[in-house]
Amino acid sequence: MKKYLLIFMATCLLAVTYLPTKAATPRDYYWIKVYHCSSAEQLNHIDQYLENTYLPFLHQSGIKKVGVFAPIGNDTSSDKRIFVWIPLKSLQQLDQLDASIEKIDPMGEDALIHLDNKDSSLPYNRIESILTKAFKMQPQYETKSDLVKSADKIFEYRSYESATEDMHLRKVHMFNEGGEIALFKRLNFNAIFYSKAITGARTPNLIYMTSFKNMADRDAHWKTFQSDPEWKKLSAAPEYLKTVSKNETILMKSKAYGDF
Repeated sequence: MKKYLLIFMATCLLAVTYLPTKAATPRDYYWIKVYHCSSAEQLNHIDQYLENTYLPFLHQSGIKKVGVFAPIGNDTSSDKRIFVWIPLKSLQQLDQLDASIEKIDPMGEDALIHLDNKDSSLPYNRIESILTKAFKMQPQYETKSDLVKSADKIFEYRSYESATEDMHLRKVHMFNEGGEIALFKRLNFNAIFYSKAITGARTPNLIYMTSFKNMADRDAHWKTFQSDPEWKKLSAAPEYLKTVSKNETILMKSKAYGDF
């Protein structure tokens, strides 16, 4: 009897071991293109190109929503920027976009690659390209239906650089397992995405974006965040101290022709 009981228990254990597990939600990749300009004319030229040529190309390539943002105060800045945020379901999708560009005859006049200004000046100074991967606690981008498109809406883009890889991974852990993403959700920061940079000029770093109805709404949310007991506890945890060596915060507005 004891022998059969042991066999039964072993069979049950084996069955449990091979039970199918729930597959993890696939994580987005985000391609962030930053057009650097030095004049209003260049900005206007890029706006026209993005609206009339590049975004239609991305939409036709299966990317339903593309964000286009400009920093507040862009007009008075020496480095005028336009951010194009492209969500991807896989790296294969990025490869397909590149393959489509490669098929274009560089000697032809395809508007997708020819951005020449009528006055022969450069259409932009440089394009900065960043590729990131979504955090596991928010594997896909999110948008809130109650935050409709408006001229007052604020998008807050943050890049947290770390001095070393281990410090960077600690900061990523702080967002995921540490509970910072959960805190942002509880306080309704309406984060569109959280991600870690795979390539870019400032690695190791993470990048995320939150959104608010207006500037007053943004300021009120951060005031609440700073005084929240959970944040005070989390920010004081020894394992997360000094994990960020540089914090770049950019307040932006979306372009009317963008999808956000």
